[in-house]
Amino acid sequence: MLTCCVKFCGGCNPRYDRGAAYARLREALADAVSFSLPEEGRAYDALLIVRGCTGCPYLYEDIQAARRFPVHSPEEVEQAAAFLRSLAAEQQDS
Repeated sequence: MLTCCVKFCGGCNPRYDRGAAYARLREALADAVSFSLPEEGRAYDALLIVRGCTGCPYLYEDIQAARRFPVHSPEEVEQAAAFLRSLAAEQQDS
């Protein structure tokens, strides 16, 4: 199962319900992705950065992850789901 760390931005300018977007992702990918909050010293297959707007530049380089995917809007939730599902499928095939 793909390991995915989730990091929310500071929330200074949220333009959508980030928590609801994350809940939809978790539900849609429950069979393929294991989500968790960051743990010091742990490496992840992917890092999902849930941002409230396009102004936040941080990629959280201190979190060890092979791939990063920022979500800036509710419209990008489906793209994030497809990205994570494809990573999970790649991992399963190898």
